[in-house]
Amino acid sequence: MTVSKPKSLVLCGAFVAAMVASMASPSFAFLDKTRFVAHLGVAYFCFHHWVLKPFQAGAFTTGSPQSRIIPIAKGGAALLFAYHEVKVADKIAKNSNSPLLQKLDGGLTALETQFSTIGAKLKGGHFDPADITSLSAATGAEQAVATGAGSPIKDVSVPSLPSNDQAAAAAANN
Repeated sequence: MTVSKPKSLVLCGAFVAAMVASMASPSFAFLDKTRFVAHLGVAYFCFHHWVLKPFQAGAFTTGSPQSRIIPIAKGGAALLFAYHEVKVADKIAKNSNSPLLQKLDGGLTALETQFSTIGAKLKGGHFDPADITSLSAATGAEQAVATGAGSPIKDVSVPSLPSNDQAAAAAANN
């Protein structure tokens, strides 16, 4: 079977155009669950590490106003960053075909709004314990939705790295 030169040029041109078009628009299905979990995990880490833990330790309420400003400002900045990460996760869930992400997407808008509002308050130096409590409840509600959808969210501890003394002793034994 022989193909004439104009037909082969048209076929080649169509193939090149299809390749360029496929590269121009990203596939939203590519690793969307992984990307969703990564962005939401970073958001939760920011909330948990720089807001919830210091709040529970009393860093926002004890001491002089000068000693509370730094933890409150850090918490505010962390919540605004968490807001951005939740917003990205929300966009991934909205564009995904995954039934799990579609189910989890429902509560993200409320979480997004709370992170933004409370983050701006904290960054401005305004602290209300009820805000942190409601934010903790909202993250717990999202965790309950995930558990109900069959994908429980588990807090995993990070393994500790050996100290210099332990590493030297292990090297000496080998």
